[in-house]
Amino acid sequence: MISSLSQKSTLPYGTPDFSSIRNEEFRTSLLEAMDSQALSIKEIIENQDIPTIENTLLPLEKSNQELRRISNIFYALASAHTDKIIQSTEKEILPLFATHQDNIYLNDSLFQRIKYLYNNRNSLNSDTETLRLLEYYYDNFTLYGANLSEEKKEELKKINAQLASLVNEFNFYTLEARKKASIIIHNEEELKGLSYEEKQALKQADGTWKIDIINTTQQPILASLENETTRKRVFDVAWNRASRGAYATENIILDIITLRKRKANLLGYKNYAEWSLQKSMAKNPETVWAFFDQMMPHTFEKVKEEAKILKENTLSEAIQPYDWNYYTEKIRKNNYNLDENELKPYFELFNILEKGVFYATTLLYGITFKKRTDLPVYHPDVVVYELFEEDNTPLGLFYGDFYAREEKKGGAWMSCLVTPSKFFEQKPVVYNVCNYIKPKEGSPCLLTFSEVETLFHEFGHALHAFFAEQKYASLAGTAVARDFVEFPSQFNENWALHPIILKNYAVHYQTNKVIDDSLIKKIKDSRTFNQGYAFCEVLASAYLDMKWHTLSLDDSVEEVTLFEQTALEKFPKEVPPRYRSSYFSHIFGGGYAASYYAYQYSEMLARDAYQWFEENNGLTRENGEHFRKEILSKGNTMDYQTIYKAFSGRLPF
Repeated sequence: MISSLSQKSTLPYGTPDFSSIRNEEFRTSLLEAMDSQALSIKEIIENQDIPTIENTLLPLEKSNQELRRISNIFYALASAHTDKIIQSTEKEILPLFATHQDNIYLNDSLFQRIKYLYNNRNSLNSDTETLRLLEYYYDNFTLYGANLSEEKKEELKKINAQLASLVNEFNFYTLEARKKASIIIHNEEELKGLSYEEKQALKQADGTWKIDIINTTQQPILASLENETTRKRVFDVAWNRASRGAYATENIILDIITLRKRKANLLGYKNYAEWSLQKSMAKNPETVWAFFDQMMPHTFEKVKEEAKILKENTLSEAIQPYDWNYYTEKIRKNNYNLDENELKPYFELFNILEKGVFYATTLLYGITFKKRTDLPVYHPDVVVYELFEEDNTPLGLFYGDFYAREEKKGGAWMSCLVTPSKFFEQKPVVYNVCNYIKPKEGSPCLLTFSEVETLFHEFGHALHAFFAEQKYASLAGTAVARDFVEFPSQFNENWALHPIILKNYAVHYQTNKVIDDSLIKKIKDSRTFNQGYAFCEVLASAYLDMKWHTLSLDDSVEEVTLFEQTALEKFPKEVPPRYRSSYFSHIFGGGYAASYYAYQYSEMLARDAYQWFEENNGLTRENGEHFRKEILSKGNTMDYQTIYKAFSGRLPF
């Protein structure tokens, strides 16, 4: 039987035909795609002609087309709808992927051809983006070890293969640990403070209630639970999920860090962060540490003020981490007369998506949306929309997968099923994944305002891909540095609270009443409270990330928890890091190693960009078009500071 993955889909936009894809096919299809690329590379290096753009650079870019297409689908399912077959395939394939990449970037014959073009780039008669692609590949070759001796290349290959296996193992352990950490409640009294709808969503067939743990340290449910014992139980389970038991990750983390230190040293860098940050906006660890030094004093002072208010209002001598969000919610009710449960009926998931997120996109960029129910999806909960330009030109497809499932990783993210590329004549097929609690049949999915912002955030990433104008997939859309990729997404969050947008989507699901100005004012007034805590928990994780990845080869760590405690000793004890090392998937299971600071670095860009909007008549089509043209359409085709300055006329910091 011919694999359904062997050929590009004939569905609109080349979107995957999930109705015909069998998970058993991925292993063979991925191996064949790697073999196909290896053959293409062989043809490039066996060419005896002088290297040109046409006989070297473009065939190299084209060689990855099939592997990218299949791996896009594979990684989508591995993250959002995995099973034992996919997990087994991942375990086998990821080290092979690492070796395959090394066989390209450590291939001296191929590097010499790229190097020849790079050294003669000023005499090449080529367009700006193609020259940028040449620079992209040359930088990757040098960064990934092309200048190493053959002996060191072999050592690097072994390290990369081991790292790929360990990262896969970390992801599997954290997924299983989170599933095993679910809490069963037998007495409804222990859930006091939750609404009827919230309790119904947790209700099990046997009459118990099940609280699943999300990927962060703090759990949203803690803000509502009145029972202190239940709060502590939930927090403790979340905090310790991967630090003990069968799925403890400590040894995996230590092995990953050891290998990353060796890799950085082998490549000529003092530490992993120094190597990893070479192509970022920040450029080096010193810039990141300086950013932390700038942020920490004000943040700590803000947390101190907030803790004082909590103590005064609760008559508590000390605020425990599991009580912080609960007491904060009480103060919101008392001081701002704002109850999250009063707000949630106005925040129904699909109303927010269609009349909030999509509506803002229409006002800013002229984009319209049409729901598609004729395209196969990988899970019944997934929804699909087609996007159109203002003149009705088709733009791409958007898949939304919003509900938590056991076979899905925690958190929220965006990626592409089809990567945009004019070279390959591909329009974007983009997906957003979230982990909202799925309501019972017939009930609405009601969100907190923080979850509303997440929906806007992830669609900001989607817009970055939809508006990509790049010829080459390697430079397209979100293929940018970590400390720039979060900028469009964080900027897009601003529209969640814009009065025109908010009043269009915030409609009570029972009464159809539009949210009134008094509630909007309460939201705005209360937002300034707890900002110190919210910023600090992310800052703590970013700081921890840099502490791990600025370790030198001579630095020894024997115990993860002790290292973590020492690394974070400056931070307020009431504020736990958003992620502990043991379940910090961004840095040990994803691509944010030495880059988690990017969220707050990008937040500074987002704030400045929104200020530019406010200085220039706010939410208008003209401003939206300017942001699209100067930021969202650029991909990785220019220096990031140059991109930003072209948009705003200034640098943000």
